Amino acid sequence: MQISNNYSASYMASVNKGRQNIADNEKRSFSDVAVMKTKEADNREVQKKSSAILDSIGSRTPEEVKQAWMEAEEETDAFFTVYGLYISKDGKHAHMTQMGIDRFVRWYRGEFNQDDLLGNSVESAIKAVNKWIYDVAHPLAGSPARSREDQQLIMKEREFYEVFLDKLLRLSKKIPET
Repeated sequence: MQISNNYSASYMASVNKGRQNIADNEKRSFSDVAVMKTKEADNREVQKKSSAILDSIGSRTPEEVKQAWMEAEEETDAFFTVYGLYISKDGKHAHMTQMGIDRFVRWYRGEFNQDDLLGNSVESAIKAVNKWIYDVAHPLAGSPARSREDQQLIMKEREFYEVFLDKLLRLSKKIPET
């Protein structure tokens, strides 16, 4: 059996590059390098997930609204899925958010804008968030009793909406009126 020269050449190039990276990182401790790599990976994952969520609920939303969403997520340690679930930080608990329910209701009614919950302006985003806060505070009659964990998740969801709304209100005051 014969090994291709191209394989061995590319393998050696990758080994040499790995050795060079190790030499560059020798000045740092192993734990410093591990923490740095973990932070880089986490930041990329969070940005990917946040942009996927924002693309699914605010395809026409202005950039400043998207930025306010990401800042509110970061401040409150919130984690939302594309389908409207709020997941606890430890990943053990989840519940359907008012945002997700709103999206589902629009889909069920046949509305074509279920992927555009935040609208195309700061004011439309404020209106949507106010509706979600109201819906959290006023559950439908006949709703089942909530467990302690569910109540905590609902309060975290509301906290996120309030922080997001605060940021949106600050944005709406900065926009010059014409």
